[in-house]
Amino acid sequence: LWKDLRNADYITCVERYSEMVFRIAFSYFGNQEDAEDLMQDVFLKLLRTDQLPDTDEQKKAWLIRVTVNQCHSMFRSPFRKRKTWLEDYEWNSFADESSVEEDVTRRYTVYSALMSLPDKYRIAVHLYYYEDLPISEIAQLLHAKETTIQTRLARARAKLKDVLQEDFSK
Repeated sequence: LWKDLRNADYITCVERYSEMVFRIAFSYFGNQEDAEDLMQDVFLKLLRTDQLPDTDEQKKAWLIRVTVNQCHSMFRSPFRKRKTWLEDYEWNSFADESSVEEDVTRRYTVYSALMSLPDKYRIAVHLYYYEDLPISEIAQLLHAKETTIQTRLARARAKLKDVLQEDFSK
């Protein structure tokens, strides 16, 4: 009975959080293949855990923490020689079918600017704006002080403002 309940809970976690895990990984690596590989590793770790977190909030936090840790581990890997930025991603998947081409271009420009940020700023922005996590939770997940996260967000906003003003003024 426990195994059946565990499998159902695992499947629910994969269905509910796979997009979030992918987005976090993609924000680190900038290409779809590495993000998918990392997403698979994260959910294998979840499958292998002896005890799943109890609440949805705890599961989400656990998955974010494991995803960030796996991203850091993958960057340290000796096999990580190449880095491909954004070329392989289908940007139409970010836009609704009713969206116009301008909206897709704007989203691409904003996301490209986000991807150009250093890792410490990019992940803070992603978790805050794309995953809607509060600063306190981001600080806990990244093992940093809340003021550090606030500073990273402020610096990231300033950098994004400069980059986007240049892009949109062209």
